[in-house]
Amino acid sequence: MSERNGLAIADVQRALGLSPVRVGIIRAAARGPVTAQDLMTELKVSRATLAPHTEALIAAGILIQQKDPTRAGARAGFNRLVWSVNPSVLADHLTVLSQSFSDGE
Repeated sequence: MSERNGLAIADVQRALGLSPVRVGIIRAAARGPVTAQDLMTELKVSRATLAPHTEALIAAGILIQQKDPTRAGARAGFNRLVWSVNPSVLADHLTVLSQSFSDGE
């Protein structure tokens, strides 16, 4: 289990109510572009579970969604999409979260 400053990262995520699926999506997409199949395999979740999480992260601007030019046609479906992390937007969200604790807002 990863630790920083004596705190287990998983414990902090759980205490703050951070979704393990969303954290996993961000981690995977931060390593490089990922497809739905990549995420479903790595996170061991179904498409039905994955979709609302990717949609929320896209709406927040944290995930960038693009069509994979190597996958064409209706049969590719959900896997025609590729996601990557927008690092500046993720950093902005984390800054706001951090400041919210010290500003009392």
